[in-house]
Amino acid sequence: MNWKDIKKLIKEELSEATVTASGTKFNLRTGVNKNDTKLGVKIQFEPIAAALDSDTKSKLEVALQTKLNEGLAQYGIQISKDTDVPRPETIGFFIPLKQIKNLIIGVLEGNPPKDP
Repeated sequence: MNWKDIKKLIKEELSEATVTASGTKFNLRTGVNKNDTKLGVKIQFEPIAAALDSDTKSKLEVALQTKLNEGLAQYGIQISKDTDVPRPETIGFFIPLKQIKNLIIGVLEGNPPKDP
């Protein structure tokens, strides 16, 4: 199995969903980052209704990043802001592939995840 096959499997498993944050509905899109400097799993929140104003978008970015990092900390994973999103209204994050690799190695070795 090569990297192309792995990316295809991840895309199939991480299908689109709808989520609500602070009263705003988003399409949640996930996939594999193609940028060599940001290899990892990308997470994008695209507003379903009208575009968000700048202040609301900034507040939602902080709230979403905080919530995701709190939930993923138990696995030793921390998300990063993705500034390379396809549309300006999209809020994007990514999980570096190295953190996922460390999680897998830790599980196989019987070691608990470490804080990122």
